[in-house]
Amino acid sequence: MLLYGAAGYTGKIIAARAKQLNLDFEIAGRDLDTIKELAQELSVPYFVFSVDDEQAWQEALKDKKVLVNAAGPFKFTAEQAMSACLKNGVHYLDISAELDTYLLAESLDEEAKNAGIQVMSGAGLFVSYDALVVHLSKLVEQPEFLKVGFRHYGGFSRGSVLSSKNIADLGSLIRKNGAVEENANPNSKIFSFGNENIECMPTPLGGIILSYKSTKIPNIEEFFSLKLPATELPNLLPENLPDGPTMEERSSGRNGISAEVTSKDGKVVRAYVDAPSGYDLTPLSVVAVANRILNDDFKIGYQSPGSSYGEDIINDIPDTYLTDI
Repeated sequence: MLLYGAAGYTGKIIAARAKQLNLDFEIAGRDLDTIKELAQELSVPYFVFSVDDEQAWQEALKDKKVLVNAAGPFKFTAEQAMSACLKNGVHYLDISAELDTYLLAESLDEEAKNAGIQVMSGAGLFVSYDALVVHLSKLVEQPEFLKVGFRHYGGFSRGSVLSSKNIADLGSLIRKNGAVEENANPNSKIFSFGNENIECMPTPLGGIILSYKSTKIPNIEEFFSLKLPATELPNLLPENLPDGPTMEERSSGRNGISAEVTSKDGKVVRAYVDAPSGYDLTPLSVVAVANRILNDDFKIGYQSPGSSYGEDIINDIPDTYLTDI
């Protein structure tokens, strides 16, 4: 496995998880000092190169099976990294929350099939999200409507704030009758997260692309609620943010994903996922998927977590639980 963007806030946590599992991996990034220091700490080989350096990609991807791209904002890295994987026959994963990156991966389906690789954007916290949706879709005949509420805990990293503009610029999108369009009536919705009910606001997340790929449910709406850690966050401007929440801040709260699926005949099923906070869940999730690929478990072409691994992938993510309501 090659981890690009390894010296970033989330990249370091991914690297630590890969080391914990004793995966065979190397790291790469754009800054010599930080990458070299991290490589020494981990005792792994490293590469330093710009995302636009095609020759460097070729060298770094030599003899690799899978790339994990953790270098956001992905608007500036995903296309180059995907292209490098297609040219070098290496499976592609990233942890993007940017819909444009998902659409880019979707557009490369045929090229990925021809290259014999799996291309998956959004292989972070959306792994358990998608597993939940796939689970519910199997409980009814002809699932027609999906609504998902995501309760994020832990604040934001500097990189996430930079990426968030690419999400906010999209407005309030939904999938209606199979097509992605602007939400004409964006209202909040109450979701149950086990021991509490929380109001979530309409926000385009990954499901309108990823979960549609996994289930083909034609009508999808998504909602978001933020729970801050106990410590007070500074003004949410990149220059005011620390790299990200501390380990103590991450461990003091949980993420929640709650979903309901309605069938064509009106039957409603609900379930929720209780999971570690976002900046723990993302590394646990992407390393779980990478580990599957390293063990030759993949499907070629553009894939979502659910289309490739179904609901069972949630069992690979520690301390993550799916409960029917």
